[in-house]
Formats: sequence, C-alpha cells, structure tokens
Amino acid sequence: MVRAVPRAEPVGSPIRPADITGRLDEIYAANASASPRFTAPEKAVAFGDLARACDGYVAEFVRRQVEAGLDVVTDGEIRRSHFMSSLFDAATGFTEPAERLSVTGPGGEVIYSGFADPSVGGPLRKASNPAVGEAAVLRGLSGRPVPFKITFPAPSYFLAAIVEVEPDAGYRTRRALLDDVIAVEQELVTESIAAGAPWIQFDFPIYPGLADTGHAAQLAGLHGMSPEDLLSLAIEADSKVAAGIPAGVTVAMHLCRGNFPGGMWNGSLEPVAEQMFGGLPFRRYLIKWEDVEREGDYSPLRHVPRDVIVGLGLVSTKTPVVESDDDVLRRLDEAARFLPLEQLALSPQCGFASLMGDRLVKGEDAQWRKLDLVGRVADRVWGTA
Repeated sequence: MVRAVPRAEPVGSPIRPADITGRLDEIYAANASASPRFTAPEKAVAFGDLARACDGYVAEFVRRQVEAGLDVVTDGEIRRSHFMSSLFDAATGFTEPAERLSVTGPGGEVIYSGFADPSVGGPLRKASNPAVGEAAVLRGLSGRPVPFKITFPAPSYFLAAIVEVEPDAGYRTRRALLDDVIAVEQELVTESIAAGAPWIQFDFPIYPGLADTGHAAQLAGLHGMSPEDLLSLAIEADSKVAAGIPAGVTVAMHLCRGNFPGGMWNGSLEPVAEQMFGGLPFRRYLIKWEDVEREGDYSPLRHVPRDVIVGLGLVSTKTPVVESDDDVLRRLDEAARFLPLEQLALSPQCGFASLMGDRLVKGEDAQWRKLDLVGRVADRVWGTA
C-alpha cells in the first residue's frame, strides 16, 4: 500500500547494469563530454540498440525499488550519461569541452576522473526532449503501484563557477543565460508532464555553495554582485522554472554537495536557510545530510514552512557500509527537534550512480540493502499507509 504522504524515496540513479555502462563507454570513447550531440552520425544505430537494451532493464529497476518500500521510483536514468542529461541532450548551444574532468582532493590525489560538463557555446534552444521518452516507458509499465519522478537540473546550477560560458556564446551576463535555461526547461517539464510524469525533481541548485561563505564571496565576485544579490538571483531563477507546473504534480528540489569523496561546499545551510526556504515555492526538498560534521546540524530546518516536506539524505551513497536502523532513527529524532516528524521523509543522500561510471558503492547488493533500509525505517517511523 502506498503511503498518502511519501516518506521513502530515491534521489537519482541506481547503479547501472554493466551491459549499459559498457555500451555507453563504447559510444563515448572519443568524447570529453558525453552527449549524443557530440557524437558522429554513424552512432545512431548504437544509440538505438542502447535504448532498446535500457527498456529491458527499467521494469526490473522499478520492481526492486517498490520491493524496497519506496514511495516513488526512477527509471534508473540508465539512458543518461550524466544526471543532467535531460537538459544537456535536449538543447542546442552546448559545446564539447577540450578535455575530460579530473577532480583532486586536498592532498592532490585524483578523487574523480570522467566526463566534463558541456560548455555553453551559444544560445540555448530546445531541440528534443529525452525525458518524454523516459516518462513514456515508465507510464507504460503495467501495474505500476507508485509514482515516478523525472529529474532536471536546477537553473541556479548555472551560476556555479564550474559551468563554463564561452566568450562568444552571446551571454553578457549569467542572468541572460538563466533566462534561456528557464525557457528551455519549462518546455521540457511541460512536455514531460503531458507524457505522464507525476513528479518533477530539480537537482544540484547552488544554495549549499552559497552557504559556504568563502565560496559565496568568491562566486559573487566572479559575477560582479554581492552574495546577497546572488542568492536572490538563484531563488528567482529556481522559482521561475517551477511556475506554471500544475498543482497535482509533485515538485521537489534536491540540495546536493557533490557525490564523490569529500564532496564540495562545506558548512551549515544556516546562512541561506531562511531566505531559501521562505523564498522558493517547492513543497518538497531532499537534502544531503549524512555527515553533520561537514554539513552542520539540523537546526536550519526550523526555517522550513509548515506545508513543506523535507527528505533527509541520511543514507550514504559514497560508502558500501550499510547504516544501522538505530543510527538512522537517532538522526531522525535529532532532526525532529527542529522540524516535526510529520514534515520529514527519508532518502539516500544522492544517487548511487549520478554519472555514467560513478560506482562509489561497489556493488548492487549494498545499494539495495541501503534502499531496503530507507523503506524499512520509513515503515517504522511513519507506518505503511
């Protein structure tokens, strides 16, 4: 039986099957950024074979999520090479960067090596909508007992310094770029809802980065504005993309800090929490919060409005060690000091494979044990209906 208020949910991608990642590796072997727009026309056959193979896995992904007791499911995003491919693959104007991305840790060690985000090389315009195909496959599953979500990048992500805008792209300001991102995404979201998507999630907004005061000052200087004005611009952009979504569609936002060891954007959400929660229209959030030493305690939850649900990302997708039920329950109790349990939900802190080859949890067994944990603890705290 599905809970009236969803309490257990995934954030993004489960680990993709080796068959699928192998096909993606082959298709994008020569690329610095993985998008069909950067591949040769002769890859069309390979993409068709990939799509048919993915269709065969989606039903199994959904079945396993339902068995885990989750109240909403994804298709595993297994067609995507990147969690933001719903935009990158849909719009013209993106260009391939010169080289792949390499992220180093504090000691200079490489902690992530893989595909880089596309650069913005020209005006962004909608050309296709891969998310419609995702929604159609999920809608077509017979006997689907729970809603499914389709994910898109939050427009405010494009305020981050890691988004490269080429000098001749035609955007004199990031605000102008945001206007086009919003316009494209509004079309994508509208079409996805028309294709049957009952749940839309926006990923990786910039608010955790703006809560890191040192990073916020650096980023504000890059854009030639104050941190306060930059926060206001982010809220304005993310609010606009959600405008016009029908009331019957669940609209959520996932606050991420990077899904690799150490991550990014340290510190409490407190510096931005009151303005963010008070200014954004979202009625559901998923917040990465499995490491209070790095992310701060749960006190920023006191700024959450009364009609909003917050899914706490207390289960790590960065380690194969499975958390104990008691530890997760204790953390929920700590959070409930600042926001009542009836406004809380539970999730992993991120997807298990946000990017194509991203396998920080080295094995599907640990992944499904963690998702079982999310469903089981939700049953204990909020019941099953």
